[in-house]
Amino acid sequence: MIFAYCRVSTNKGTQKTDRQVLAIKEYAKRNNFTVNEFVEETMSGKDLNRPKYNAMRDKMRKGDILIISDIDRLGRNADQVIVEFKHFKSLGIKVVALDTPYLNQWDTIKEDSMYDMVTDILITLKAHLAQQEREKLISRINQGLDVARAKGKKLGRPKKAIDDKVVRVYHRVQQHELTKVEASKILGISRQHFDRLIHRLKG
Repeated sequence: MIFAYCRVSTNKGTQKTDRQVLAIKEYAKRNNFTVNEFVEETMSGKDLNRPKYNAMRDKMRKGDILIISDIDRLGRNADQVIVEFKHFKSLGIKVVALDTPYLNQWDTIKEDSMYDMVTDILITLKAHLAQQEREKLISRINQGLDVARAKGKKLGRPKKAIDDKVVRVYHRVQQHELTKVEASKILGISRQHFDRLIHRLKG
């Protein structure tokens, strides 16, 4: 079966699934196939607690195809998108993303070896970009500390270096994947302690 998933984040009048539905229908017409089931949902991409999406996900089987207008319909950030791609690939389900080169070519999608190569590259690239963002954040933090020291700012007694895990969790908070309360629980510290660490990270 061929499924199409369309999602908007809010139910405000400015956000509707019409654009996504139309884009997918036009794509299907150009490539001479019919979408068996459209799934439309108004739900934030902050997490995967999306009832209609999850119901569709459970229904899909090997050989099925999922079509989305934009790759970020799968998740709010790169990590979520990677997880979903890996899930579908492990089940033999192919994803067509109309806004993503090579993942929007119908003939390529039907070639297993070519599709597997493209998805592997995409997953690796997104993971690499996510790692780069974390490294840039650490670099900016260190540069900010160096500038403060160069200006003679009293930084107080030497503090224990901030663990890389804290930086990664803070990055997820910035991406709105976690709340500060959830982040504090993951790190096993109080909310106040986490706020102090954020203050240090911001320089």
